[in-house]
Amino acid sequence: MFFEYGGEQISYLSRRDGKLGEFIAKRGFVERRVFGDLFEGLCYNIVNQQLSMKACDTLWGKIGAEFGEIVPEKMRSAERLKGCGLSQSKAECIARCAELFVSGELSEERARALSDNELTAELTRVKGIGEWTAEMTAIFCLSRQDILSLSDFGIRKGLSILHGIDQKDRRAMERFKALYSPYGTVASIYLWEIAAGAAQ
Repeated sequence: MFFEYGGEQISYLSRRDGKLGEFIAKRGFVERRVFGDLFEGLCYNIVNQQLSMKACDTLWGKIGAEFGEIVPEKMRSAERLKGCGLSQSKAECIARCAELFVSGELSEERARALSDNELTAELTRVKGIGEWTAEMTAIFCLSRQDILSLSDFGIRKGLSILHGIDQKDRRAMERFKALYSPYGTVASIYLWEIAAGAAQ
């Protein structure tokens, strides 16, 4: 599954930000995979906190080998999760999420009914889940259209390269949330590409 967007979103963003529009025209369409299951994607985002993609994928492979299906009923043991190489805090966080899904306090149906801000507030109530994890979950599990995560290093780096903004100047970057709305997520996809290109 891929994040769905097309000409309408690209045209809108290109009108709103000429520099971004130039990059989009040069780069072309970018595919971004999304998770079909909220719990599985949330677990992946917890594993991915402050890790390189390579390190994350290694751990994710170990978890898959240990548990088979990534479903709440199987993921309630922090000790088994820790045995896959996770830190104590990440293992406990995934186990807590599993319990919340099993009890019904968290569910995909409930999450889809919440606004972006409500979803972030709901997820960050869980110890070990911060703003970044909640926002990545909104994008890669629920395909929310208007997420520009200023907690994400790649997003800040992309904006810095594109517009010459100091990455630490959050106030200057905040205005791009309004500029790109309601398609902040599509802008994010291209800002990640800008950041990745600079690293090559």
